[in-house]
Amino acid sequence: MNAMLKQSLRAMLLLGTGAAHAQTAVTVYGVVDAGIVSVNNQRAASGETGKVTGLSSGGISPSIFGFKGSEDLGGGMKANFNLEGHFFSNSGVGNQWGGIFGRQANVGFSSSLGTIALGKQYSPAVLAYGSTDPRGLKETFSGLLSWALTQNPLNVGNAAAPANSTSVADIFVANAISVGTKVGNLNLAGSYSLGEVAGSGAENRTITFGATYTGPLTLSAAYQADNGRKTATAGGSGVQTRKYSVGAGYTLGNATLTANYLDNENTNPANDVSLARYHITGLGVNYRTAPNNAATLAFYYSKNKEGSGDNSKTLILSDDYSLSKRTTLYALVAGVKAGAGYTSGSPFGVANDKVLLAAVDKTTTAIQIGVKHSF
Repeated sequence: MNAMLKQSLRAMLLLGTGAAHAQTAVTVYGVVDAGIVSVNNQRAASGETGKVTGLSSGGISPSIFGFKGSEDLGGGMKANFNLEGHFFSNSGVGNQWGGIFGRQANVGFSSSLGTIALGKQYSPAVLAYGSTDPRGLKETFSGLLSWALTQNPLNVGNAAAPANSTSVADIFVANAISVGTKVGNLNLAGSYSLGEVAGSGAENRTITFGATYTGPLTLSAAYQADNGRKTATAGGSGVQTRKYSVGAGYTLGNATLTANYLDNENTNPANDVSLARYHITGLGVNYRTAPNNAATLAFYYSKNKEGSGDNSKTLILSDDYSLSKRTTLYALVAGVKAGAGYTSGSPFGVANDKVLLAAVDKTTTAIQIGVKHSF
């Protein structure tokens, strides 16, 4: 009897394990993107400018790897998780943006009513902004650089105004609780990142919100606020970065027209003094010349209201050719005219592992070709 009982228990355990596995789906995914980029008018050690050519990681997509999964809990509800890391394809260097899973590390639930997630994740604001970006938040020469590099370019290293640690380049938010829902063609999402500062619920806090309406006409609105940290000797409200954006896109046949606007203000959290106020406009047209080929013409204008001559005008012509569903060849040529007071807050467009900035008060050009493979 004891032997039979043991066999029965073992069979029940195996059946239970099998049932759990049948309900759980785990996906391993990633992207490897590498290309050659050549940029003129780069600063040399001598102080002069010259041409530089390099192998760049991430032309149209970051190089990433990840694990995601879901379990059916019944009644239309699922439990979900996502772990995602970043690496440079040209050198193999990893642990970017805060560790092995520096992009995403979250768990949550989803149902027909919406989603909730806890942990590090993409900002709902940047996802909404990207829906009407002329170049779809591609890794170089897109609104992604405008969104990220305007976060706090003049406040880094200011001991009296420590940087916000819950928001990485305003793209990823840590210590975050996010919720999202869809009503017809309207997607609404927001997140709240806990500052985790003793005695203050506002310091180091990040709040995001994104709304996107999709259809032949796409509309977007986004808001993100990062609070800095105050010191014992400094006053101020702790405000550090505020972003607002609106955008629209319209598809007519093979052509899609897009336009968006970003307003980003940086203040010193120690005394509430405005450090920079960036106004960035993006315009573009994407034309599908064939089912597997798309050409894009885009223009970005960035201006810092607080900085004399801190501006840039960038024109990009690019083409993406899909060899398959997973492999894409890409090429682009871009040019920028930078003002006399140009800073990284008025981005040029190449800033993954290669931080290449436009030369001050000159015209800088770039050529890039590469390949992206997804798995």
